[in-house]
Amino acid sequence: MTITSESSQYRLGDAPGRVPLLGNALKIFKDPLTYLPRLRDQGDVVRVRLGSGTAYMAVTHDVVQEVLHRPRVFDKGGEFIDKMRVILGDGVGTCSVHTHKRQRAFIQPAFQKHKITGYTEVMAKHVAELVDSWRPGQEIDVLAEMSELTTRVTAQAMFSEGDLGTEAIAEVRRSFPVVWKGVFRRMMLPLPVVHELPTRANQDYRQALARLEAVIESMVAAYRADDREHDDILSVLLSARDESGTAMTDLEIRDELMTILAAGVETPASGLAWSLYLTSSHPDVEAKLHEEVDAVLGSRTATAEDFPALPYTNRIVNEALRMYPPVWFITRRAVEDTTLGGHRIPAGSSILFSPYALHRDPTVFTAPDSFDPDRWLPERLRELPKNAVISFSGGSRKCLGDVLANHEMTVALASVTARWRLREKAGHRLKPVPKAELTIGHMPMIVEPRETGKS
Repeated sequence: MTITSESSQYRLGDAPGRVPLLGNALKIFKDPLTYLPRLRDQGDVVRVRLGSGTAYMAVTHDVVQEVLHRPRVFDKGGEFIDKMRVILGDGVGTCSVHTHKRQRAFIQPAFQKHKITGYTEVMAKHVAELVDSWRPGQEIDVLAEMSELTTRVTAQAMFSEGDLGTEAIAEVRRSFPVVWKGVFRRMMLPLPVVHELPTRANQDYRQALARLEAVIESMVAAYRADDREHDDILSVLLSARDESGTAMTDLEIRDELMTILAAGVETPASGLAWSLYLTSSHPDVEAKLHEEVDAVLGSRTATAEDFPALPYTNRIVNEALRMYPPVWFITRRAVEDTTLGGHRIPAGSSILFSPYALHRDPTVFTAPDSFDPDRWLPERLRELPKNAVISFSGGSRKCLGDVLANHEMTVALASVTARWRLREKAGHRLKPVPKAELTIGHMPMIVEPRETGKS
């Protein structure tokens, strides 16, 4: 049933496919990428039954913007965020609105322009090593390769190389993938007793988390002891002060580093994997990309300084993120009785919205299911509503690392495609995998060498 309030232009509806005990949960988790975009047929705000509880899905652009721009009413919260806090603590990505301004001020200096250039150079170095390691005809798992790349880059941005930093980076590369896999299991399976069983997966998760927290603790202690500037994110956090002159506690630093790891590894890895796959499967796009990288790079890999000269490469990255936003499902919690789209929302209600579904709305985007990098041309962007794309969320809670991720992915994509073509392995069928992020899943691809100047 769909209701239009006399006081609201926005429709209130009920999600279809409700079953006893589970409500709409089965439909959502069985095939969310099909189910969620179809909710726009039910209304602008849609009631969703999750077990015995009721959540409210913000479905259309205007209603999602209302959620994003009323952070004191629609605060960080909901099932997913609550489970993320177990691992990420109260970092800038999960903290409440009451501490967010302070947390953001602490971490903002780590993402100043000159810092972004430095981190992008770290990406340039590591992606150059990666493309040098490939051999003609080699089969790679593109997501695994990109995840390893972004883990190395993020770890080095956190802890600069040196006697201690090198060991810390190695431990992050070893432990973080295991921890993040465990985080996803805990988000998707809300049965705490299952996660306490002495299974191999649970043991691996607890051990990896303990190692990761130990390496962060040891690095914080070592940096405090030597009191030197290491030109990395940890140094920025240690020197940060709030308005009263108070420094961050060790726990606050731990939470921010865990948050940076989660955001800095998974989002660019997934975005890069999608960019490579989509480019390889669209010959016209690939030809234009090769034309640009050949003119700018020849057969060398890209540097941070090349970013302004790679506009088409950057449009590919932005379009891949629009079609397959890694953060595909976001939750908030109403902290008081309020309204959304003119409809009453009780305090404590979970508020849901999906960047993936929003980016597929044909009333906002022309041919939303088509891969079209040129929709990012300035003249075409002016045709869209403000903040139509929320690949990095929006409002005051927009991801601090959005510019950095965009630069890193553009430089990496240019470097890979200047040297190699990637081709999907015959017989493999792509299926997007909506986990904690929207990933490309296992995607075997064959690397083929390019001759500069030939598409």
